[in-house]
Amino acid sequence: MQNEPVSEPAVHPSGAAVRAGVEADLPLLAGIEVAADAQYADAGHPELADGSSIPEPVARKAVEQGRLAVATVAGRPVGWVYWGRVGGELSIGQICVSPAHGRRGIGTALLRYVLDRAAEAGEPAVVLNTQSDVAWNRPWYEKHGFAVVPEPDWTEGMRVVTEQQAADGLDWSSRVHMRRRLAG
Repeated sequence: MQNEPVSEPAVHPSGAAVRAGVEADLPLLAGIEVAADAQYADAGHPELADGSSIPEPVARKAVEQGRLAVATVAGRPVGWVYWGRVGGELSIGQICVSPAHGRRGIGTALLRYVLDRAAEAGEPAVVLNTQSDVAWNRPWYEKHGFAVVPEPDWTEGMRVVTEQQAADGLDWSSRVHMRRRLAG
């Protein structure tokens, strides 16, 4: 899934086009993320609404490696998705959609973008971790075929992510790892 040829963006029924991220998108990512994350404060998780965003070097490397896509409306980015690997598995790191463009299927279009490319690349599954108690997290991913991975079944990579996030102040009593099988 790295260094894929640039193709025409897929246009979603919402009017959003999803395409590979480019360097010119980078200055806009933080604003989208900060606005999207602000919703967590109202959902009981102010620790997730701390004003932080994807570090610019991480975003730049993801763009260079073809691991970041953006959703645009009228040519302007309104959402993005970043992915990488946890252990040997493809992992969605984050999906962000500007609240002004929320609940229109743009997050779904971004998720579909990653799942389609993962399937095309022969990935057996996609994993992620998320809040279990926020409507636009665990229940939304379950609606899209993801299932919670019980703790005894966590991979070593999942355990490392859990430890890192807990050390960064995330409460894992309300977080889960999830997986969607793609093949086999």
